[in-house]
Amino acid sequence: MGKKDLWEMDRLEKIARELDSKDELKKFKREFIYPDDKLYFDGNSLGMLSKKTKETIEKVINKEWGDNLISSWNDSWIDLPNKVSEKISTILNSYENEVYVGGSTSLNLYKLLLSIIKSNDSIRNISSDNLNFPSDNYICEGICKDHNLNFNLLEYDNNILPDIDKLEKFINKNKGIIVLSLVSYKSSFRYPINRINKVCNDNDSIVIWDLSHAIGAIDIDMKKNQIKYAIGCTYKYLNGGPGSPAFIYVNREKQLNLESPIKGWFSHSNPFDFSKNFIQSESMNRFSSGTPHIISMSTLDSSLDITIKATTKKLENKSINLFNFFKEIYNDRLINLGFKLITPMDKEFRGSHISIVHKESWRITKCLTDPESSKQIKIIVDFRPPNIIRIALTPLYVSFIDIYRACTRIVKIIESKEYKNKDESKKIVP
Repeated sequence: MGKKDLWEMDRLEKIARELDSKDELKKFKREFIYPDDKLYFDGNSLGMLSKKTKETIEKVINKEWGDNLISSWNDSWIDLPNKVSEKISTILNSYENEVYVGGSTSLNLYKLLLSIIKSNDSIRNISSDNLNFPSDNYICEGICKDHNLNFNLLEYDNNILPDIDKLEKFINKNKGIIVLSLVSYKSSFRYPINRINKVCNDNDSIVIWDLSHAIGAIDIDMKKNQIKYAIGCTYKYLNGGPGSPAFIYVNREKQLNLESPIKGWFSHSNPFDFSKNFIQSESMNRFSSGTPHIISMSTLDSSLDITIKATTKKLENKSINLFNFFKEIYNDRLINLGFKLITPMDKEFRGSHISIVHKESWRITKCLTDPESSKQIKIIVDFRPPNIIRIALTPLYVSFIDIYRACTRIVKIIESKEYKNKDESKKIVP
């Protein structure tokens, strides 16, 4: 790098430190167990472990399970799912008893889809687009095969960004249910909620929003956006831990006729009556299909407090500022090195991760996550085929100087051609 380039990077470092000094959310980074040898930019896949959550795990295992044993059901466990559901409701700004927490995102989508179909025998179509997370589409297609419905998939030419005008025509053509990810996992494109909701309402169709790549990083607000149905995971920006329970959201006005296709002990109106006859719970617990996973539910319970304390409005605002700083570095340095930013510039159409493409994305990712020198810090990003590097701007613990350090490392990898030392073989990257 020449003198001018060094000066430019020094200037950007100064900006980063100034922005960090003014960041009112910087204190939250101290609440997480952040390894000294890493920079972590994969919170859109798995959030970090908080110190409070670690303490909670130890308490649940050693005290509640180890010492108190089955008495813990009465002491704290039996009410835990409802307690966690209330916290998710707070984050989503929804009304009371509109959220169920339990199971996985895929299982919850399955239950929600079938409950809607059973309540409305006029539904003949389930639709999605090719930018939705693949497992959602697997569930949709499988249900259609099992119940003699039509599965319709909208294919966008570029396989990266949606065409909203094309999507509107698609919805109007295929009346029924459409499942969409609010924030696309590939590009971080954020769909215009109100516009899509209106199209569906006008067409007497139903949209189910997958909030997995959105909740905890952007301010969703279920009341303001008049969302009726949604699902989502909790191990990404909510930092619930690997496999932490997912959730179902149903607007209270839409719950009356819904009946979960999977009955279980805790979906009974009074499970401890041990009645031979099933009476469905009138609450969102109707979607419960078995005994709650107490350990993972407990880790989620503790992690949600951090997001609630920070507030989603402040988290989204910081996410915007982090992106703007990255964009400045991108325009100064990365764009001239063969990178292309595919994440929308408009904050209204963007989530909280950045997606960049490069012809050497895979080998660059290898250099970042597995550096040859022990002196080099590991920078954890993730790769999505065919050539996408995703960088999560998790506002709870990503700082501006983190972004500066990561981008500086990327520049060095390209300019030194370090990536050529990595082979092109691929293995699964979570």
